[in-house]
Amino acid sequence: MTPPGRLQRIQLKGFRSMRELDLELKSLNVLIGPNGVGKSNFISFFRFMNKLLDKDLQLYVRAQLGGADRTLYFGRKVTDQLQIDLRFSPNRYSAVLVPTADDGLVFKRESAFFYADDIAYQGGTKQISLATSGSFESGLPKMGTLTAAQHVSGYLSDWKVYHFHDTSETARMKGAYSVHATERLMPQGENLAAFLYSLRDSAAYTKVVKTVQRVAPFFHDFIFQLEPKDQIRLRWKHKGSDEYFDATMLSDGTLRFICLTTLLLQPKLPTILLLDEPELGLHPFAMQLLAGMMRSASESTQIIASTQSVTLANEFGWDDLVVVDQVDNASKFRRLQEQEVAHWLEQYRLGDIWQMNLLGGTPE
Repeated sequence: MTPPGRLQRIQLKGFRSMRELDLELKSLNVLIGPNGVGKSNFISFFRFMNKLLDKDLQLYVRAQLGGADRTLYFGRKVTDQLQIDLRFSPNRYSAVLVPTADDGLVFKRESAFFYADDIAYQGGTKQISLATSGSFESGLPKMGTLTAAQHVSGYLSDWKVYHFHDTSETARMKGAYSVHATERLMPQGENLAAFLYSLRDSAAYTKVVKTVQRVAPFFHDFIFQLEPKDQIRLRWKHKGSDEYFDATMLSDGTLRFICLTTLLLQPKLPTILLLDEPELGLHPFAMQLLAGMMRSASESTQIIASTQSVTLANEFGWDDLVVVDQVDNASKFRRLQEQEVAHWLEQYRLGDIWQMNLLGGTPE
């Protein structure tokens, strides 16, 4: 039985580089492909749904996506509407959005459904209409457990794209943050110190420390010191020294690995973890550990990740990968089939087969 809230299938028509997408999702989904084929556009759809749920769709489409013409596949002259269909367990969300004269998007229709495989709801599928035609924002209600629409809101609220790429001097993860911000790790690691502080007496914290030590043998432990106004920042102790250091004294790769380790080893995982090129700046050994944590976490949650790393791809099975290519000026997503890789796997690892251009997902 599929766990409640797991995204089983995603269908999109007309979103950015995706003319038409119909993808079955599993517990672990690793997107492979070269630059520019649409992996990031697929991940950005989940941000789009975050903003839709937060009633910030109009601002997001205009300010972040560049308007309806840049959101729709090749613009409104080619694509006159965006269609969304998401199947969870046991719910479904469907919406159609159309462009406005001022380059926004409004709802043509929006619905939530209850279904349980092929079992009908009291004699028929239960459909709840949400936004009416012409609505600027979604009609999804606040989270709850009573209706299909509230269930859908709960699922979508758990979707966060984690992107720990910014490790510059002004990176948010290096600054101070409220010690009370502990509900979840934030998408750019802003509350990393506060989140670790909340876990400090748990088995998960001990596991995080030991895993970080495998990549950074000099690392002893995190140091937690509250600052004025209940602020806290990431500090740590070097082995064999009494000195304390902050995040500015960690390499970019080590800091990103700490964020990823904390995210994947936390005791209460969200329903979906979305990772955009998590391998950036990591040593090959750190990638091996990362893949192991991803496989382990996928037993309790659903993971969708994009990568360009052969080393990381080598750590997964053929049924974990989704190959992304550009075909006829559109992103094409397909799951690997065992028969196309079984022979090659007798001699090579999966990432190496990909690098040999035997799977697709490589520049032509």
